[in-house]
Amino acid sequence: MVEIFPDKLQKLWNNLELRMLVLLSLFLQIVLIATGNRRKYTRRRWVAVICWLSYLSADAVATLALGVLSQSQGDAESLLDPRYIIMAFWAPFLLMHLGGPDTITAYSLADNELWSRHLLGLIGQVGVAFYVFLRSWISTSINYLSIVIFVAGLVKYGERSYALYLASRDQFRNSMVSKPDPGPNYAKFMDELVSKENEGYKVELGKAVETDSSMTSQNLPVLDNSSTGDGTQDAKILLDAYNFFGTFKKLFADLILSFQDRESSLSVFNGLSWNKAFEIIEIELGLVYDLFYTKALVLYSPLGGLFRILSCSTTIAAFVAFLIIDKNAYWKTEVIITYFLLVGAIFLEIYAIMILLSSDMMMIWLSKDTTSPGLRKLKDSIFSCVRKIVALLRYLHIVPAKMRWSNAMGQDNLLKSCVESKPTCAKVYFYLEKYLFWNSISIPDGLKALIFDKLKERASSDEKGHGSYRGDKILLKEMKCFDKSDDMEFDQSVLLWHIATDICYHVRPCLGRLKYKCEKSRYLSNYMIYLLITSPFMLPSGIGQIRFQDTCAEVREVFEGRKFNKEDACKMLRKIDTRIPPSLVKGDRSKSLLFDACRLVKSLEPLGDQKWEKITQAWLYLLTFAAAQCRWNDHAEKLSQGGELLTHVWLLMAHFGMTDDFQISQGYMRAKLVAV
Repeated sequence: MVEIFPDKLQKLWNNLELRMLVLLSLFLQIVLIATGNRRKYTRRRWVAVICWLSYLSADAVATLALGVLSQSQGDAESLLDPRYIIMAFWAPFLLMHLGGPDTITAYSLADNELWSRHLLGLIGQVGVAFYVFLRSWISTSINYLSIVIFVAGLVKYGERSYALYLASRDQFRNSMVSKPDPGPNYAKFMDELVSKENEGYKVELGKAVETDSSMTSQNLPVLDNSSTGDGTQDAKILLDAYNFFGTFKKLFADLILSFQDRESSLSVFNGLSWNKAFEIIEIELGLVYDLFYTKALVLYSPLGGLFRILSCSTTIAAFVAFLIIDKNAYWKTEVIITYFLLVGAIFLEIYAIMILLSSDMMMIWLSKDTTSPGLRKLKDSIFSCVRKIVALLRYLHIVPAKMRWSNAMGQDNLLKSCVESKPTCAKVYFYLEKYLFWNSISIPDGLKALIFDKLKERASSDEKGHGSYRGDKILLKEMKCFDKSDDMEFDQSVLLWHIATDICYHVRPCLGRLKYKCEKSRYLSNYMIYLLITSPFMLPSGIGQIRFQDTCAEVREVFEGRKFNKEDACKMLRKIDTRIPPSLVKGDRSKSLLFDACRLVKSLEPLGDQKWEKITQAWLYLLTFAAAQCRWNDHAEKLSQGGELLTHVWLLMAHFGMTDDFQISQGYMRAKLVAV
């Protein structure tokens, strides 16, 4: 038979294969610990791609390396060969790599549901590593060092499996469910009632005072909108956000909150400024990200602290011991690779500790009040010291920046995309539009303030306490340009208002203070169309993709053979006569909404500059309705992609009691007997 690869090449590959795999496994761990936490606050595509490739490759490479290592030992002519003894020392390092870094355990929520498969993999890979270890045992110094690293490897691998289990949907929900409460003993209560009546007492039922809310007066946050700049205000905000987090994380377990939770949260947020409110939301969502995508549930516990001390100390001890022992019997190449593995393991442990020190949970723990004055003074000193160390590490770009999310909103524009030269194939265009053509902007402070003020205003007037209604339908009905505005689907409204906003913006330029309002409406318009294209699962169900494609096709048909910029295109669309409803001419086969939007523009024109008040109001209705209707798991999924404004609006609405995640009424109070 003809050999594809020469013997020399095969021999070279056999010699290099294991070395390359082990070093590649170490490299992937370094990439993961560096990029794992950054996807929390960046929307850069290259970070997401690198993290995704590293996450998928890391386990496969480490597993393959273990397999090659066991096979190499099986093919060895002499198991007493020092070369194979030192290679066997690499097996527990591969277990550490399979445990992964602290900054990423799951790439998506679905990975948490695979904890049982990961546990099975743990058993199998530990078995392979133990097999390699036993076959190389001849009571050398390297063999004893293998035991030390084996302990660290088991700890790291076990941490990851346990973190995945705790973050899985069922287990996370079970951890949120309160203990069974049978309530007062009804039979005993009635016996006591009869007994009192037999004794001649006139008995009445009174109301027993009780608090069943998790946000009682003892832990209810009292926030100050001022800023001292000395770190005490930062610590206070962290603690207050943590108190809210303890209650509102139930939303991510698909549970509802009590009426008392709503009232408590609403009373606090009514007294906040917009920037403090959004900062609290950022901290809460950052903690949620840590729960679902990192080892936080394990690390921030006494057991996690013990694990961290154990893995770090054993790794450093193994490195010091390896420096001391005689290595003359081993090949220089294998010794160098072993040094790489030891130094790499220590680097990963130290970097993980740095990340831990810079985390919100560490700052929260240091900020918590204690009963002992001496311990409080010690924690204050540690808190001040840690803040300075973290500030220095961030200044040197050693640990991630002090960012909890991207603070960005995606932007896309239908008319601009269609007027400019883009792929003619609709499917190719839609794919590129979804993944490549969109950009993002930093969310203006004015837009956050506007959202907060409107939610606060609506919360004070919303008697039912939830915001699941379509205010944009009311506005469309007021315009009297659609006969069936009540039947308007959500994606129809988004496309109509998006095109209308664009045409109004370019036909008559906004000047002065009006320009500021126009820009905010335009940002929301482009953001909602971006969600419609890239994240339709976050919006109410509909046929938004079909309507978008049909509308794009009609725009291209209108401007076919002509060269227009976006501004001229808007002016031309404004001039088209739309007296006859497009549906009467076109029928229902095409889902295009281009000329329906032109009719909406003409209905808005009599309002003059006041039309921007209507447009802004419509976009706020659409934004809040979409936020309230989006499922919790879709919100949680977006946390690993830099975060989404829609998610922050949803949680802010929840704090204002404007979602359907609360009990509607206070319910019945427990009774007590009152003898008259």
